[in-house]
Amino acid sequence: MFRANSLRAITLSFILITGCLSGSFAQQRFSAGPRVGLNLSTFGMDARDYTMKPGVTAGAFLMYSSLNHFGISGDILYSQMGGKYKQPNTSLASSYTQHINYLEIPIALRYFLTLNGNFRPNVFFGPSLAFKLNAKRTNILDNGVSRADGDNTDAYRAMDLGLIAGFQFNFKGLGERQRFLIDARYRYGLSDITLNDGRNINNSTVTLTLGYGFGVGPEYRSRYRR
Repeated sequence: MFRANSLRAITLSFILITGCLSGSFAQQRFSAGPRVGLNLSTFGMDARDYTMKPGVTAGAFLMYSSLNHFGISGDILYSQMGGKYKQPNTSLASSYTQHINYLEIPIALRYFLTLNGNFRPNVFFGPSLAFKLNAKRTNILDNGVSRADGDNTDAYRAMDLGLIAGFQFNFKGLGERQRFLIDARYRYGLSDITLNDGRNINNSTVTLTLGYGFGVGPEYRSRYRR
């Protein structure tokens, strides 16, 4: 009797352990969901005396994760960029805030530091294409005199190509096949964004976002075992 009970207990334990291990190696290849966050942007290259301006970024993403360490993601984001200008060392101050709003489409190649599990941090880099929506200059102070806000959309190019790089914390969400995504990235504009300015000025943006991913399509079993 004791041997029979022991055998049944061992068999049941083996089945439970096998089931847990099998579940732990199930992997969601596709996920999609919303993303929202903060941009801290300014201008670089020939630009001088600009500081960072806060802005909003929001949209949606689609991510693919292979059964090894690699993956790829694409976002569609409304992204507020620009910068704050203040002329230094003058008795009559001159300053303004420049806003440039874009529809941004970043594509990121990702390397996941773990193959599976509840926590899958990853690093990423890739191109980012931004299409100008509009531009506006606000809080204008011209030699100590306040000026009205003005639209200056025509002063900037219609498209901006940049590079992004960053890291992401990717961990289990509230439900099955759901994930929290905390993403920090830097975007460097590769080209001059101005028209007829006489200077080369590019976008320089630090972004922090929170996303929530939902599994799309079937799960797959990884052949890797650890």
